[in-house]
Amino acid sequence: MKPATVIYISYDGMCDPVGASQVLPYVTGLAKQGIAFFLISFEKPDKFKSGEAAVWAQIEGLPITWHPCTYTKNPPVISTLLDLKKMTKLCAEISQANKVDFIHARSYISALAALKMFRKKKLPFIFDMRGFWADERVDGKIWSLRNPLYNLVYKYFKRKEKVLLKEAAVIVSLTHAAKTYMEDQWNVPAEKIHVIPCAADYGHFRKVSENVLSQFRTRYLLPKASGKTLLYIGSVGTWYMIKEMSDFFEVFSKRFPGAAFVLCVNEVNERVKEVQKKFPGQIHVLERIQRNDMPAVLSLADYSIMFIKPAFSKKASSPIKLGESLAVGVPIICNSGVGDLGTIESDGFGFVVKEMSSNEYEVACDRMANSHFLCGHLRSRSAETFDLNVNIGKYRRVYELLTPDKYHLL
Repeated sequence: MKPATVIYISYDGMCDPVGASQVLPYVTGLAKQGIAFFLISFEKPDKFKSGEAAVWAQIEGLPITWHPCTYTKNPPVISTLLDLKKMTKLCAEISQANKVDFIHARSYISALAALKMFRKKKLPFIFDMRGFWADERVDGKIWSLRNPLYNLVYKYFKRKEKVLLKEAAVIVSLTHAAKTYMEDQWNVPAEKIHVIPCAADYGHFRKVSENVLSQFRTRYLLPKASGKTLLYIGSVGTWYMIKEMSDFFEVFSKRFPGAAFVLCVNEVNERVKEVQKKFPGQIHVLERIQRNDMPAVLSLADYSIMFIKPAFSKKASSPIKLGESLAVGVPIICNSGVGDLGTIESDGFGFVVKEMSSNEYEVACDRMANSHFLCGHLRSRSAETFDLNVNIGKYRRVYELLTPDKYHLL
C-alpha cells in the first residue's frame, strides 16, 4: 500500500480513557507503518491538562499532526453543533493546505463533518460507527422523545444515519449483530461493512505473577478469597446491571463457598454501597484504578462478569473490558441480547445467561463447576478477534480499499 495521508476525526479526546485505548493506539500503530495522520480530537479541559504531555510523548517522531480542540459541554445540542462547526472548518483548512487521501470519521458527529467534506471536495470517508449512536441516546434515557427538542434531534440523526450509510466509502461496525441488522433491515451492502470490535492491548494486558499480585493485594488491603473471585470492571450507571450482577453473586457464592466479589469502579455510589451492605465481608471495592494496575486487577479474578441492559442500540455494542479480560485469560459471564456476546459460550470464552433469574443463574453456575479454562488457551484464541495488533491489521486492510487505485472500484 502506498502510504496514505488521512484526516482522523474523533469526538472523544485522546486524554479520555476511550480515546487513549481505542483511538490513539490505532493511529500510532498505523503511523508506524508509514500512514500520515492529521488527528482532530475534542478534549475535556480537566483531562487535557493532566493527559496532554502523555499524548505528545506517544506521537513524538511519528507522522501525526495532532489538533486538540476544546470539547464544548453546554448548552445541550447547541454545544454539539458548535463543535461540529469547529471540526468541519478544521477539516477544510487541513485539506486545503495538504493532499489528503480520505477521512476516517469516528462516530456520528465526526461523520457529519466528513460528509460535508465529501460533498464539497469529494474526499471519501470511513464511517466508523461505534454503535447506533442516536438510538443509544434514547435507550439510555439521555434523550427523552417526549421532549420536543430531543424528538427533533433524534429524527434528524436517524435521517442523517441513512445518508451516512449510503455515502460512506466504507462502514466499520463493532459487531456482527449490527452488520447483519444493517444488511437485512437497512439494505446496506454486506461488502461495504467491516467488523472490527473494541480491541485490547495484549502486550499490556497479561496475567501478572503471584509476587506482583501479592504486592497489589497488600497495597489495596485485599484479602485472598478462600473460594472463587468474581470481578466486575467499569461504571455503575446507565447500562450496567449492578443489581442483577449482585443477584448472580448470591447464587454464585452459595455454589462456590468462600467466594468474593471485586467491584472495580470509576466511582463508588449508592448502588455500590447497597451491594456492600448485602454481602458484608465478601465485597471488595476498588475505585479509580490506573491503567497500569488493571492487569493485576484482572489477575485477581476467576471470572469477569458483565451484565448489560439489552436494547436495540446494544446490538452494535462491543465492551472494551471483554477483550481485556480474555487477554488476561479470564473467562466471561454475560447476558445475551448485547452485540456479539450471545456467542461467548459457543466460542469457548465463558458463559451466557439467557435470562435474569435465580434458576438461570444456578444452571450457569453448574456449567461453570463442570468447566475448566486454560489461561493461555483463552488468551491465544481470543487474540484472533480482540488483539490490538490484529485489529490494526484489519484497519490497514480497510485503508487499502481507499487508496486512489482501489477506491474507484468500490
